[in-house]
Amino acid sequence: MDAGTVALIAIAVAAGGVVQGLSGLGFALVSAPVVSQIVPGTAGIGLVNALSIVQNVWLIARTDARLAWREIRRMVPGLVMGVALGWLVLRVSSPALFDVIVAVSACASVAWLLLAGRFRGPLAGFLSAAWGGTVNTVAGVGGPPIAAYLVTRGLDLGSYVKTLQVVFATLSLVSLPLLGVYVPSVGAAAVWVGALIAGSVGGELARRRFNEATTQRIAKVAIIVVCAGALARSLWLLPGHLS
Repeated sequence: MDAGTVALIAIAVAAGGVVQGLSGLGFALVSAPVVSQIVPGTAGIGLVNALSIVQNVWLIARTDARLAWREIRRMVPGLVMGVALGWLVLRVSSPALFDVIVAVSACASVAWLLLAGRFRGPLAGFLSAAWGGTVNTVAGVGGPPIAAYLVTRGLDLGSYVKTLQVVFATLSLVSLPLLGVYVPSVGAAAVWVGALIAGSVGGELARRRFNEATTQRIAKVAIIVVCAGALARSLWLLPGHLS
């Protein structure tokens, strides 16, 4: 891989880290649609999920709180079904459609994030976990449905953050054998991890300069622009992929 491509992926990873640092969510929603346009096939999403695990572990280590085991147990059936559905999608879908699948998954997760307040019924936990498991396995963007469910459960901030990160890390770890991981060299991996950390720290520092409503607005606008742009580009290029 040439230096320019490594740099492009690093920019996408850093941008995802900034959004994550600003709002607590959004790394994969920003980075996955872009990386999938640069790296053909599923291994690019595997790279995003592997980097997500690094971020998850970092946040878990910094959070001194108890896991919400009751909520985790409630989500397990949906998560298992979601991973199985994601595996099925990967098996039956055409490689030519993968960019579109990733972009559509990201846009759908954004829609779930924007409409999260409406999902509070008895099946909310199962459906959120199933959708999160599916799109995380396929596209690395399963965060919003799971976060939207957990935020309604009355958890204190520490337990919410730690539980969310443990679920994310587990889903991403399970997905790696299914997706593969794109790592062309140790040097490239080091650059991308450095970009992730720099972006995340930068986002956290920027968050101190704005109120919560502003940071959430900035993050949502950034996510929507990236996801919509990736979807438009993938649809534009689709005829060439299919020919």
